[in-house]
Amino acid sequence: MSRRVCYSLEIDGVEESFAFECDDPRYRQVVGNLMRDDVDLDRALETSVALLSANVRMHDDTLTQDAIEAQTIAAATVWFLFNEAADDEDRIDGDVLLVEKDGELFVADAKVESGA
Repeated sequence: MSRRVCYSLEIDGVEESFAFECDDPRYRQVVGNLMRDDVDLDRALETSVALLSANVRMHDDTLTQDAIEAQTIAAATVWFLFNEAADDEDRIDGDVLLVEKDGELFVADAKVESGA
């Protein structure tokens, strides 16, 4: 199973969307590290969203392996926090959609359809 975090950014009326993914083995490793290291989950969310936001703004197709790894960790963290660690009223079932518009960030479930 692939877990996705979609990031939609609107600046000056122009909207761009990006999808970040994490596969099962890497997801389990990231979540294990979050739990084992007793990480501050609020700070982990802030850091992960900031990293994804920065990567969206870079528009760079030549990312280093370290940058790709950081994206994967950030996507796994965001997915975990909204799917498994969230309270019932904040929980998302499936892929996460982050929408940044006018300097504000909104979170919703993403209905991403795969191509046949």
